[in-house]
Amino acid sequence: MQQTARCPNCGSPTAFGQRFCGGCGAQLSTGCAYCGAAFSPGARFCLNCGAPVGAGAPPQQPGWTPQQPGWGAPQQPAWGAPARTSQRQSNAPLLMVLLVVLLIGLGGLVYWQFGDTIMGMFSSSGGGADATPPAISNIQVSTGAISAIITWSTDELASSQVEYGPTAGYGTTTTLENDPASAASMGVVSHSVELTGLDAEITYHYRVKSKDAAGNEKVSGDKTFTTEAVPAE
Repeated sequence: MQQTARCPNCGSPTAFGQRFCGGCGAQLSTGCAYCGAAFSPGARFCLNCGAPVGAGAPPQQPGWTPQQPGWGAPQQPAWGAPARTSQRQSNAPLLMVLLVVLLIGLGGLVYWQFGDTIMGMFSSSGGGADATPPAISNIQVSTGAISAIITWSTDELASSQVEYGPTAGYGTTTTLENDPASAASMGVVSHSVELTGLDAEITYHYRVKSKDAAGNEKVSGDKTFTTEAVPAE
């Protein structure tokens, strides 16, 4: 039985090996319309791609895509459309905004928790906002025959100074020590001042003085001590 096909242009029956269509005169191809491979005589399917031999319009099978006008070609299972790629937009601006918001939030939290303490530290270091003088406590005196050591404590860094004399008018003032308003010292909270050149067995009046970095000065009340007798030789 002679194999027949149809003209891809007009659909008229054609014989195998026929070069031109008898219906429309279109040139016919003896090759596979799907892959272009030559047909073997009597073949019903293309040995190269498996396409059916001869049909006016190729069957539209799932997964086949046209390769020539009016024809389709099989699509192998492993084939697939290329995956779409998209360019990632930079996240740097968003990250910067989040970082700024985070820093502001942390700053507010720190101020809320420690604001008073921080302001107190600045004011006590000469910021000008501190108007409270140091609190003086635990005044002690240790005497000898011609000397005495006076100690006391303050609740903040402050200077050390003592006024003393045989009466409540004092008359003598020691050198200012540990002054936090100067570059030589940050001040102290434990104070000790030695008095020398005293007379034995004499009662002295004294008072201690401390000043913080903001210039607030605290003066204690009047106190007395009596020097000891000179040891016998």
